[in-house]
Amino acid sequence: MKKLVSDYLNHLTLGTKQSYRNMAVFPLLCDREGSSDYLLLDEALEENLIAITEVDESGTVPELKVENRSGKNLLILDGEELVGAKQNRIVNVTILIAAHTTLAIPVSCVEQGRWSYQSRRFTSKERIMPSRMRMKKSAAVYNSLLNDGSFTANQSETWDMINEKLSAHSVDSATASMGDIYDQEEDVIDDYMKHFSALDNQVGMVVMINNQVIGSDCFARHGTLQRTFPKLVKSYVLDAIDADEKKKKYLSSSQKATFFLGDVENCLVKERPSISLGTDIRLVSQKVIGSALSVDDEVVHLTAFARDEQD
Repeated sequence: MKKLVSDYLNHLTLGTKQSYRNMAVFPLLCDREGSSDYLLLDEALEENLIAITEVDESGTVPELKVENRSGKNLLILDGEELVGAKQNRIVNVTILIAAHTTLAIPVSCVEQGRWSYQSRRFTSKERIMPSRMRMKKSAAVYNSLLNDGSFTANQSETWDMINEKLSAHSVDSATASMGDIYDQEEDVIDDYMKHFSALDNQVGMVVMINNQVIGSDCFARHGTLQRTFPKLVKSYVLDAIDADEKKKKYLSSSQKATFFLGDVENCLVKERPSISLGTDIRLVSQKVIGSALSVDDEVVHLTAFARDEQD
């Protein structure tokens, strides 16, 4: 799998940066197109091709049930938020669910103060967990895989991170909901988003805040990047808003972005069967924590984050 990841990264080209204030996005470009065919979460929900519910009437915090009623595989991304039912959750790992399959998936709660039905099914507000939270979650899942082979995150840590962000943004949330942060900062997020757009041959991006690499998301297919670009960029914007005004730097180095991709390529690689289709790949080093999903010798999604010094 290390060679598969290396070959994939070596086919990517760094594009011209797009920047606004203290955030820069470096497009990752690729002329070849992946062959995997699937539905994405938002389009599947919009077309009523899937149903996502609590696993049973009582529910359990770390799992949800996904019924893929369509004739296509379903791709759900690491960190995507599901809204409704007994409490909002985020998905712990990128999963490709086979057509006509019902599956329990690992999730984490991002709404600590509610455990009552808001709806019978989950919907999408097209949000992804903020990037620094995803980094911590990725490290927690890696540790769980080492300890007991499960894709479990650290729920207490997730709640702590959300509470810290609620406090930092002075958000009054009755249920300590991650979504309330996005709602309060909507205007600022929209201001950032005016300055970032996806390119036709783009498959991914490296994101920097205050001239430091934060992370990267990339795919096999151009269309996947096009459809997920807004929600992914917003997840990084929320961290850019948090940056200390006094430390803002408005120049971002393409060399640092290139070095980060090299660090990802040099990671230790651990693989295991995914929850449904394909192989789950864990990427880890002193500098990087991340993961990828491969199917039929193709990297469907790769996400990697720069680790905090104290992590």
